[in-house]
Amino acid sequence: MAEQVKVLLSFDVRTGRENAYRRFILEEFLPQAQSLGLTPTDAWHTAYGNYPKRLIGLVADDLETVRNARETEQWKTLITKLEGYAGNFSLRVVHLRSGFQW
Repeated sequence: MAEQVKVLLSFDVRTGRENAYRRFILEEFLPQAQSLGLTPTDAWHTAYGNYPKRLIGLVADDLETVRNARETEQWKTLITKLEGYAGNFSLRVVHLRSGFQW
């Protein structure tokens, strides 16, 4: 069986875009990510320290699922839209393990 992986998206929400960002994440990003085989597992807010303010985790059954999702126009459009709401954006793919992953 293939090893599960996690997509980690970290970023800062642009000032003045918070409400539009929330709507986008809940109404577009998360449902469409799920349709691509990426299951939302966690979302974090950094309250203190010099780190990105948001971290979203999406789990896939295997690396191939992530590769296939990232090649779609649907995913590219989602990321472009997210970058409109977010600065300091980073996307990483890591092996899934228990506990908090950064």
